[in-house]
Amino acid sequence: MRRSLAVLIFAAALAGCGGSDHERVNPETMLDQASQRRISSANVEVEARLQVVGVERLSQPLRLLVEGPYVSGGGERIPSFDWRLSASALAFPIGGRLVSTGDDVYLSLYGDVYEVGNEAVEAANARIRETAAATGSPLGLDPRSWFGRARVEGEGSEGGADCERIAAPLRRKAASRDLAPLAAELGLPVAPTVSGTATACVGYEDRLFHELELSAVIGLPPADRARLGGATGAVLDANVVIGDVGESERISAPGGPYEPIRNLFLTLNDLGVPVPY
Repeated sequence: MRRSLAVLIFAAALAGCGGSDHERVNPETMLDQASQRRISSANVEVEARLQVVGVERLSQPLRLLVEGPYVSGGGERIPSFDWRLSASALAFPIGGRLVSTGDDVYLSLYGDVYEVGNEAVEAANARIRETAAATGSPLGLDPRSWFGRARVEGEGSEGGADCERIAAPLRRKAASRDLAPLAAELGLPVAPTVSGTATACVGYEDRLFHELELSAVIGLPPADRARLGGATGAVLDANVVIGDVGESERISAPGGPYEPIRNLFLTLNDLGVPVPY
């Protein structure tokens, strides 16, 4: 009887050790497949911490948390989303809402609603269409090429899906190459350097990204520093969880009146936050 009881206890212990019904898949294959699958709509949660280096007023890290629905622009325009926003900058807590209808973008802070404007967004949409036609990617980015040699780090259950957790170092040259056009759009003559690690959780069943984690060091070349208030670089830690993939989402613009987004950028620069505009 004692022997039978010991066997049952041992079997129960094994069952609680995290056994899985999923067969491990080659991590490179998982990343290849997930990179080729577009997420049409989802609910996303983004948490980020950015530590700017070289700007005394930004000695405290900037923190950002957004959550809400997302709808892909399909390579024709910027995505649509309606995200609740929580942030901390210069030791001030910030709460608001960030909305994109695909035709315009709005940011609500402290009761004021700032608008990017249809003209600026349409110009961005035109560039997206041109870039997508030329490269096959709306932003001309190839994030898959940013991943170095991948390894499996276990399993997860993120965004409501069982997924394989995959980690890889970031390829510095590939990231800088892809960021060069974006840096030019921001008025930065040289693209930043990016190094660090990325971790993805790819669904076993749907082969979609359900979580992305990034731990990166960003280096700003001397030519960019004056434009960014003397910043020499930054340390970024970010986590994105993607759930409710494929569910229908309805997104509409917030009520007005609206102020031009330039007013907000001017205020931030007066406070010592180097935002190019």
